[in-house]
Amino acid sequence: MELEHPHQAGAGASVDNAAAARRSAANLDRARDWHGSGRLDDAAREYEAVLVREPDNAHALHLYGVLEYQRGAAAKAESLIRRSISLGASARALSDLGAILASAARTDEALEQFEAALRIDSQDVQALVRKGNTLLAARRYEAALETFDRALEISPLTLDALCNRGSALRALQRYQEALESYERALTVDPRSFESFYNLGNVLRDLQRYARALHNYERALEIAPNHPEILSVRGLTLVDLGRVKEALASFNEAIATRPDFVEALYNSAVALERLGRSQESMQRCDRVLALDSRHSKARATRGNALLSLQRYEEALSEYARALEMEPGATDVLCNQGTALHRLQRYEAALYSYDAALAANQEFAEAWCNRGNVLQDMHRYEDALQSFDRAISINPKYAIAWFNRGSVLLEMLRFDEALEAFDRAIACDPNYSDAHFAQGFIYLRQGDLARGWPKYEWRLRDPKSEHNERIFSQPRWTGVEPLDGRTLLVHAEQGFGDTVQFCRYAQQLRDAGARVVLEVQPALRSLMASLQGPAQVIARGEPLPAFDYHCPLLSLPYAFQTDLSSIPGSTPYLHADPALVEKWAGMLGLRHRPRVGLAWSGNPEHRNDRNRSIEFATLLPLLRPDIDWISLQKVVRDRDAALLDAAPVRTFDTDIRDFSDTAAIMQSLDLIISVDTAVAHLAGALNRPVWILVTHLSEWRWMSEREDSPWYPSARVFRQPAPGRWADVVEQVQAAIARWI
Repeated sequence: MELEHPHQAGAGASVDNAAAARRSAANLDRARDWHGSGRLDDAAREYEAVLVREPDNAHALHLYGVLEYQRGAAAKAESLIRRSISLGASARALSDLGAILASAARTDEALEQFEAALRIDSQDVQALVRKGNTLLAARRYEAALETFDRALEISPLTLDALCNRGSALRALQRYQEALESYERALTVDPRSFESFYNLGNVLRDLQRYARALHNYERALEIAPNHPEILSVRGLTLVDLGRVKEALASFNEAIATRPDFVEALYNSAVALERLGRSQESMQRCDRVLALDSRHSKARATRGNALLSLQRYEEALSEYARALEMEPGATDVLCNQGTALHRLQRYEAALYSYDAALAANQEFAEAWCNRGNVLQDMHRYEDALQSFDRAISINPKYAIAWFNRGSVLLEMLRFDEALEAFDRAIACDPNYSDAHFAQGFIYLRQGDLARGWPKYEWRLRDPKSEHNERIFSQPRWTGVEPLDGRTLLVHAEQGFGDTVQFCRYAQQLRDAGARVVLEVQPALRSLMASLQGPAQVIARGEPLPAFDYHCPLLSLPYAFQTDLSSIPGSTPYLHADPALVEKWAGMLGLRHRPRVGLAWSGNPEHRNDRNRSIEFATLLPLLRPDIDWISLQKVVRDRDAALLDAAPVRTFDTDIRDFSDTAAIMQSLDLIISVDTAVAHLAGALNRPVWILVTHLSEWRWMSEREDSPWYPSARVFRQPAPGRWADVVEQVQAAIARWI
């Protein structure tokens, strides 16, 4: 009996399984290669081929899950990796699942997976770094720092651990340790632009802007055109006061990424600071097209409108910004400024107080609040606001200056000088503070100290002098003038030109050939002035000249004091033909004639105080006087009342100051607030009564009724700020005596 060989069941299947396993291994190798080289679709086909044969291949499931996550299919990736873990947990799969969960902000679940991975392999540096990053994103900075430190104990040269450890330290405001961590990272990889970038960020936090900028530059050498680095580089240039360069950096970032909202917004801020308000608004519009809820862009648009003096529109933008971000203190502060400019003082105070309710340490809001109170003549309250701003920031130059301005209005000159000194100590080039000191000295008659300080007006960055650049040197009073041509150019207002053109005679006596450039409205009048060889209007071609000098620098150049003011009047004269013409227009004289001027240039910085409403002068209008209006421009608020008053008007007939001068020759008295009309009357040696504010211009000096500049002038002063009614009473009494 033959023995039967036992049947070898599955022997053929065993051979087939081995072949399938080899094919799967080959597929898996190719998949890993293609996956590593970024050929994700090719890699996916290979992973799928493995899983058709081996649906429970944990390794393929894990890697396929990673690939799907990279392709943006997070839910599918999570499912695949969870399945791979269920078939046999690996530390790497657990770590990758944690990373997926962390990216979905499922922090607690992510941390559970990292902990599970670390229980399998406590030395898994990648799992530790990922866990640290998750803790960092969750703002659990101490725990993140501890985790990064564990990773670095295992592998001291792990770049990600060193960089992200620095981020945790920065968040904890342990800046010096953060710097050291980033510097260690750079010893590992000297071309790590991320480390240079983060190092720069810490240095910005420390306000070490120059060093921060250097690190951003190093980062950009490695990663040119990186938009985030270009943007923060621009912010740092703003911090350094290099706003034009900052704008260029923002523009580079935008060129690289046109929809980069942060860079667009920052460029709008830079443009607004550069005074390019229209362009700033256009950038804000681009930001808002990308993000209609960008409250800061809406507020910056308001700031641009504020700069353009479009105050109502600015208020509308601030209101919309506050709808998006209620209680935003900077917006409330700027809203207060717009309301202040509209003279809506109570509303402005309410806005500043709302900002301060949110942040009592907001020095700028305290300072702006003080400005409103000053305009309301609530001087003691204003001082308290400025003092609060200074207590928050003792080096707040503007607050010191504003404090001095209030003390100046209170006529507390010594204290005002001290406050301006403090402002100058904070900012030695604070031109307004130097100029204000000059104002006080000149008002007190201390011309020797006043004129040098008055020269600081030329350094004001907002000054018109920045637009007048000459190749010829400036005459300062020491250069010989004999046989030389000197261009004297008018500045500031008409009244200033009328007051100081008198120096032309002294210049001619010193041997100069004087070319006097004046405002066009004064050109014909200046033909009567002795001294200039040539009078030209601003805008006409300039003749050849050797030196130039701003008109109001002549008293400084001549070292004028009270005893040497060239006070001989008249030094201007009306055209006889025009005098005859206007005498005919005015007709026969039956009673005394008095000219009136009550408002000046509305663009003057102090117009709100020095100009008055016509209604205020009504008590003066006695019927036994022939009243003549010398106003060339009548404001809308005055027009109807003036039409009904017993005052003769010639505003449409007055062409320029030559006509005004001719009219004055037929008047017995001129009554004017502090405008060019008052100066012209004094220069013509016509009797003039000048109505001035409590804190009058320096040229009317202190506590004097006469003027060393104009012998024919009499000064009437407010006894307290805003008290024009008292001045009118004084003038009424004087008119009664004069009649």
